[in-house]
Amino acid sequence: MQCMVEKTANFLFAPQSVAIIASSLYEKWYLGNLRSIKHIDKVRGDLAIQFLKIASAKGYQVIVVDGESSKTFHKEIKKIPGVIVLKRRGYKRSPARRLALRKASKLFGVRAIIITELEKVSLVADYIPIVVKPILDGDIDIVIPKREEKSFQATYPDYMYQSEIEGNGMYNEALRINGLLSSSDEDLDAFFGPRVLKNEPKIVSLFMRQYHINTMGSLFDKFLYDAEQYSNALYFPIVLALKKGARVKSVTIPFIYPETQKVNEEKGQRQLFIEKRKSQRLAILVELLHFIYYLDKKRQSEVRLVR
Repeated sequence: MQCMVEKTANFLFAPQSVAIIASSLYEKWYLGNLRSIKHIDKVRGDLAIQFLKIASAKGYQVIVVDGESSKTFHKEIKKIPGVIVLKRRGYKRSPARRLALRKASKLFGVRAIIITELEKVSLVADYIPIVVKPILDGDIDIVIPKREEKSFQATYPDYMYQSEIEGNGMYNEALRINGLLSSSDEDLDAFFGPRVLKNEPKIVSLFMRQYHINTMGSLFDKFLYDAEQYSNALYFPIVLALKKGARVKSVTIPFIYPETQKVNEEKGQRQLFIEKRKSQRLAILVELLHFIYYLDKKRQSEVRLVR
C-alpha cells in the first residue's frame, strides 16, 4: 500500500495508521441497478461497496469478514485494492468482529481501529480523521462517535430517530445510576454503532472477551438475548472500559444517513424495520443491566465469562 500522509484539521494524519473492520452478509445482492426499493441486500450491499471503494482510495487498511453473501458481491469486494476479505462463519456479529479485530491489531503501523457497519458511507467519506484524532494524539483510549442532532433528526427514518434517542437516554441513565458515568459526563451515543479504539493490547482485549447470558425463558428469549450478536463486541467493552477507568470520549460528527437506505426502511420495508429496531433496543438495554450486575459482583447476574 502506498504510504500517504495528509494534513487534516491542523494535524498530520497518516491514513494507513487506521484500520477499519466490519462484517458483511448480503445474500441477495445482485449486479446492476436497483430493481426495487424493497431489496434490502441490494440497497445495503451497494452502500458497502461504495464505503470500501472510498476507504481504499483514502488509504485506510480495511478488513471485511464476509458471510454467505452472494458470489457476485464477494467477487466485487475482492476486486477493491487493499481490502482484506476473511470468511465469516455463522450469522452472529460478535465472532466476526473479533476475527477482524484480531487481524487488524497485527497489521503494520495501525494505531487506531474502527469497528463499524459498511453502510455508514458518510463516516468513511468525511469523518475518520476527526474521530481518530484523540486516539492518535494519545489523549484517549476509546472514542464513541456521536451524531450531531440536526443531521441525525433530518436524515434518519422517523421511527429510528425516536427509538434511538429514547434508547440512548435509558442507556446513559443506567450508566449514571450505577456510577459508570458522572452527571457532568457527556451522554454516549451508544446506539450509533461505530467504536474507535487504540491499538493497544489492554484496550483491544476488552473487545475480545466473550460473555454468555443464561436465558431461562422461551426459545424467543434465547434468540433475543444473545450477547454474541451486539453486546459482546460493541456494548460490553465500553461498559467494562468505564468500569476500569479507561479514557472514553464522545466526538460529535454531522453524520448523514444514506438516502436510499432511509427510503428502503421508511417505504420499502417499514414495518419490518420498526419491529427490528424495537427488538434490538430491548435486547441491548436488558443485556446492559445484566452486565452491570455482573460487574458489581454483589448482585445476581445471568452473565458469565466464556473466554
